[in-house]
Amino acid sequence: MKIEIVTAEPQDLSALYGDACRAFRLDTFSINLLEEKLFRNPSPDLDDYRVMLARDGENVVGFMQTITRTSESKGWLGLFATVPMHARQKIASTLFEEAKKAWRDADIHHIEALAMPGNYFTPGLDPRYTTALCFLEHHGFERFSDCVNLIAPLDREFDTADDEKRLRNIGVTVRRASHKDDQLLDDFFNEQFGAAWRLEAALACDQDPPALHLALENDRIIAFSAHSSQNREWGFFGPMGTTPAARGKSIGRVLLRRCLNDLRAAGHRTSIIPWVGPIGFYAKHVNARVDRVFWRYRLTLDRD
Repeated sequence: MKIEIVTAEPQDLSALYGDACRAFRLDTFSINLLEEKLFRNPSPDLDDYRVMLARDGENVVGFMQTITRTSESKGWLGLFATVPMHARQKIASTLFEEAKKAWRDADIHHIEALAMPGNYFTPGLDPRYTTALCFLEHHGFERFSDCVNLIAPLDREFDTADDEKRLRNIGVTVRRASHKDDQLLDDFFNEQFGAAWRLEAALACDQDPPALHLALENDRIIAFSAHSSQNREWGFFGPMGTTPAARGKSIGRVLLRRCLNDLRAAGHRTSIIPWVGPIGFYAKHVNARVDRVFWRYRLTLDRD
């Protein structure tokens, strides 16, 4: 086999989709979702996206995605796959050597696997993809934490009227966001949760109707919840957050349920709640349960 490495273009999507479906057998996804992951860069001012193809003649036998953020000296290894019939022929290793060269040329030495900001397929590696796990560890990636996705049933609509009335009585207004809130959102995320979640809130707000719900007190945002900022076909919820001073008033419960009502109205039967911290909160308030566990990996490249 004579392997040629080239940069993928959107017109290669059909071939990539076929390879991805054969490789990612634990996941169900459309070609549109794969296009979102590989070619829609939500932060073009920060990140450089590249998808490399391994070709044997006219046949695509593997691909690997890389993301580079030079302003933070960070990179991400995105989705990667080898056509199963060509496994164990060092195709992925050849692609990875190309990726490492590009990262080093850009002075990037800290790499994380899969958890690309604002556009991840999964927040880590499902260890049932054992071949991919072995590949990462063979190439020096180290497991540094775990995370989980929950799944919440959407078999009923949540009634939030009483909770919203209670909140109004203590001076808290709950409503859907609009683009008129941009300055309020900028101020809130600058003070509380940072640029990464501001990006996801903006992506959610770009949906029609905006998939972002807010709680405000004295015309200032004190909590938010979002959905559908990415992976819309899976009914993705999140992120959400409440300022420390506003916690303990069940604001998060109301915002969460408003988002899940949106997803139910859009036709989803379940919602995926990814990369969860407080599992108990979601289990209690929306009957969510652990659906998948992911291992997070990172790599420090040497400077030689």
